[in-house]
Amino acid sequence: MLFQHASEIAIRATIFLAQQSPGKLSPVREVAARAGVPEAYLAKIFQRLSRAGLVRSFRGPGKGVELGHAPRAITLAALVRAAEGPAISEGCVFGLASCPIDTPCPLHRDWAPLQASIRELMENTTLADLIAVAPVGSGKPGRAAHKKSRSSSKREITPRGRRL
Repeated sequence: MLFQHASEIAIRATIFLAQQSPGKLSPVREVAARAGVPEAYLAKIFQRLSRAGLVRSFRGPGKGVELGHAPRAITLAALVRAAEGPAISEGCVFGLASCPIDTPCPLHRDWAPLQASIRELMENTTLADLIAVAPVGSGKPGRAAHKKSRSSSKREITPRGRRL
């Protein structure tokens, strides 16, 4: 698993929001049902996304949530950082506080190129890319989203880290 559960939920929920008509506010209850998560858990994730400006929430009659920016302006990296903090692509593979080049961890030499590729993929993949291939209303990216994003990077890496 590349992402923590909170990031997966944030991605699914924002895909659902991006598939709604512009200006439509979606109740958290509806988004939670589509994402298959408890409403209270999704509300906490939306709070994080709201602090980052990725979603906007409104209270009162007709309350709900909408995207804070156009889908093409929201990157996968921004969603993951807002949902869980530093992503897998931003730290030592062993979880060490630092992994300097002069005294690296045992996997640093192999991890650094993978880390750069993951970071590039996340920074270059937008919510618009994900919704382009997601079934409408599903809140889930389709299989083609992964293929499309991978093919746009300069080098392809398999799930086990082998370069193609």
